[in-house]
Amino acid sequence: MNKTNNNSDWERLESVIRWAQMTINGFGVHIGLPRAENLYQIKAGKNGISRALGSRIVEHFPEISLGWLLSGEGDMFGRREDVRSVPFYDGDLSSCLVQRREGEPDSVFVVPTVVDCDIAIRSCDDAMAGEVVVGSILFLKKIDPEAIISGGLYVIVCPNYVLLRRVRVADECLRLEPANKDYDVIEVFSQQVEAIYRVKGNLRLY
Repeated sequence: MNKTNNNSDWERLESVIRWAQMTINGFGVHIGLPRAENLYQIKAGKNGISRALGSRIVEHFPEISLGWLLSGEGDMFGRREDVRSVPFYDGDLSSCLVQRREGEPDSVFVVPTVVDCDIAIRSCDDAMAGEVVVGSILFLKKIDPEAIISGGLYVIVCPNYVLLRRVRVADECLRLEPANKDYDVIEVFSQQVEAIYRVKGNLRLY
C-alpha cells in the first residue's frame, strides 16, 4: 500500500543513506536495485518502504533495524543481537543449491540466531511427504560428512541429483530413506557426495 499522508518513510530511508555516506543512486546500486527510481518515488511520497525493499537494505546493512525501517518503531540501530538475516532461494533444491552459486537470493529471512543456518530454501520434493509439507521453507546448515547424525534429516548434493532424505550411516555408505513409500531407498558412497546440509528448521506456509 502506498503511503502518501507523510514522508516519514523517506525520512527513515534518508537517515540510512546518510549514515552509509552514499548518494541515492549509489545506495540503490549498492543494495542491488536495477534502478533507483523506487527510492525517488519514496522521496516524493508516492510509495512507502516495502518489506522486500526493507529486507534488501537490512541484508546489506545488518546494523539497521528492519522493524524500525518498516514502521518507525524502536531505534534505527535497535536490531537485536539474537536475530540474523538468512538468504532465501525460491525454487527446487537442485537449482538453488547447485546453480545458485553466482546468483542473488530472492529474499531474506530474519530469524533467531538459535536457528543456526546458512540458507533458506523452499521444499518442492514430496519424497518426505508426511514429515515435510511440500512448499515448506527449509533452513539448512552446511556440514562436514563426519558430522552426520544417523537418522537425521539432510539434503544430500550428488553430481546428478539433490535429495531431501533421512540419512542412515553404514560403513562408507549413506542410506537415504524417504518417508513417501512411492520412493525407493538410495545408497550412495561418501565419496559421491559433493555437499551435505542439515535441516535445522522447517517453516510450514499454510
